[in-house]
Formats: sequence, C-alpha cells, structure tokens
Amino acid sequence: MAQYSVRPGDNPSKIAAAFGMTLDQFQNANPNLVEWGTGKWKVLFPGQLVNVDDAGAAGPIDQAPAENNNAPAGFAAPPPWMQIAIMEVGVQEWANGDNPRILEYLQSCGIGGNLLHDETAWCAAFVNWCVQRAGFKAQHSARVSDWWSWGRPVVPTYGAICILQPLTVDQAGSGHIGFLHAEDDTNVWLLSGNSHNQVRIAPYPRSKLIANAPYRWPF
Repeated sequence: MAQYSVRPGDNPSKIAAAFGMTLDQFQNANPNLVEWGTGKWKVLFPGQLVNVDDAGAAGPIDQAPAENNNAPAGFAAPPPWMQIAIMEVGVQEWANGDNPRILEYLQSCGIGGNLLHDETAWCAAFVNWCVQRAGFKAQHSARVSDWWSWGRPVVPTYGAICILQPLTVDQAGSGHIGFLHAEDDTNVWLLSGNSHNQVRIAPYPRSKLIANAPYRWPF
C-alpha cells in the first residue's frame, strides 16, 4: 500500500480507478472513510491522505493545470483561514448568556452595544474573524450582502468563501456564508458559523448559490 494526497475534484470512485482498484478494495483499504452503521462515504478534502494500491497505479489522476482553471496558487491545503476555522468547529450559542467566542466574531466586525450577543446573525462575522486572524484583509462586516464583491472570484476551491442567497441590503441575517469544504452532485458542504446556532460542516443546496461569482478568494 501507498498513500495518495487527495486533490480538488477527487472522489472515491475516481481515485480507486486511477490506482487499478475496485471501489470495494478502496473502501477496505480506507475503512475510516465510511460512516459506521450507514455505509455512507465521508467527505474527502484536498490534502487528505488515503491508502491506495501502488502496484496498480495507472499514473497520476488527470487534472487541469492550475493556470487553466483560475485556481488560486501559493496556498497549501488547507488554506490558513481554514486551519483556524476547523479549530472552531463545535462553538455554539449558549442557552443562558452569551458565548464569549461568538462575541469575538461579532466584535471583529465592529459590532457592540445592544447587538453584541450570540443571537445576532454571526455567519459573516465568523468568516470575517477567521480571515482576519489568518492575516488577510477581511470585509469587516457581519452582513452577508456586503461580501458578494469581496476579494476575487474563483472556481470552486477548498477554503473559498461561498455565498448563498437570498440577499437583501437591509437584513443582516439574509442568506448564508461559509468556507467551501467539499461538493457533491446536489450540495456544497460549508464549514460555517451560525449553522443551526453553531460552527459546523453541513450541506447546503447548490440551488442556493448566488448567481454571480459565489466563490471568493482574498487578494
């Protein structure tokens, strides 16, 4: 057995075929990739190491060069803000009082006073806090509609800021925003804040993506 580092666009069937393995063989070599009891495959992410049959390798998996697909260059997987965001998974609103961590997210956008509590819509504030802590220029806004033109547009890329509709200019809680973790045929999987009142990885329908450049990357 050898190890292969997952790249954007990979899936279990594609990897197995590239290394001359059946899907069952690939699953047996990577039992931790399948949920116990359901048999469902877990989400693969770029940079993840999986076991493959090096003897059956047919060559590298075909992938378009970065210069031809507008994929951001210069970042190892995961991007620095994703490393920060992943460490926040599980942060959630408190039933009594306010979670001080969520208040930090909101304060990174300049929010204070009567709006400084963990029931204020904070998905955009979470993105702002992560990007800012990673040393990049953030939007400094907790309103999703302020992020649609932030940074630069990119193709779906692990760690890209992903924006969902609906968007209105007068409601901070309109729409949703998070970091792209993975994709399937019908969903984008986002690592985001204020997702069922917590930071978590969860699927959202592709139909909810904003129509124009839903994936953004810092300059």
